[in-house]
Amino acid sequence: MTNSDRHNIRTALIPAAGFGTRLKPLTNIAPKEMLPLGRKPTAQYIVEELHASGIDDIIFIISPQKTLIRDYFGDTTCDGSVRLRYVVQEKQLGLSHAILCAEEAVGNSHFAVALGDSVIISRERAFPLQRMLRSYAENPAFGVITVEKVDLADSYKYGMVRPVCEPGIQPFEISALVEKPKPEVSPSRYAVGGRYAFGAEIFDLIRRTPPGVNGEMQITDAIALGMAEGGRVWCTPLTAEEHRHDIGNFKTMCEAYVALSLLDPELAPSVAKAIRDSENGR
Repeated sequence: MTNSDRHNIRTALIPAAGFGTRLKPLTNIAPKEMLPLGRKPTAQYIVEELHASGIDDIIFIISPQKTLIRDYFGDTTCDGSVRLRYVVQEKQLGLSHAILCAEEAVGNSHFAVALGDSVIISRERAFPLQRMLRSYAENPAFGVITVEKVDLADSYKYGMVRPVCEPGIQPFEISALVEKPKPEVSPSRYAVGGRYAFGAEIFDLIRRTPPGVNGEMQITDAIALGMAEGGRVWCTPLTAEEHRHDIGNFKTMCEAYVALSLLDPELAPSVAKAIRDSENGR
């Protein structure tokens, strides 16, 4: 595969090989990436986001058991304008390992990563991913990530970043990234938001990074290694008009289902009525 221009990223990975343990028994029936949110499976929202951001080559990273993803999407989507490929992750050893599994498929291209269980709702004119790719093109960074401001008490759930200066709505540089810190030692309130852009050098960083939290190969640790060796990383924050939903457990899945359904003109009245009736004890 030929080198791609960092100003024109066309390839994206969707890691989707996880076990979905916290969503069992539903994930005994279907992968969490295929669980419905309103009328569509979770992964379809992500595919449509990527397509809207200029991506026309999507690589799903799946486990041997997740054939339903390939059965549903096939080899093309979005009226044939997006090519779909599949890489099998035989062992689930962490997000970094999933990305590393796609090294041969990616080649020397610059590429994006969109987590398969993370849906971003945006009322902005451009998706966060589009702004992130623009930041990657404009700044001297080996990696760019989206971030979302979260409650400090929840920092232990996320990778958290340390901004170089007080962040606002514009992309900003960071000096550190810590995986799942306790609130008292979290470097900020900005959590990694499930979207990344890298060059091919990330694969060497992953290979040289030892397992981290929970014995898994963490992408935050690989990024931290790159920064320790002099590389720079920028972040693109979500705005007040955007929200990320992680489809990781029943609580967050239900929240996402309601949020996406309320954006559907046909489903919204029924869902809103059901919520009102529930609140009124009917």
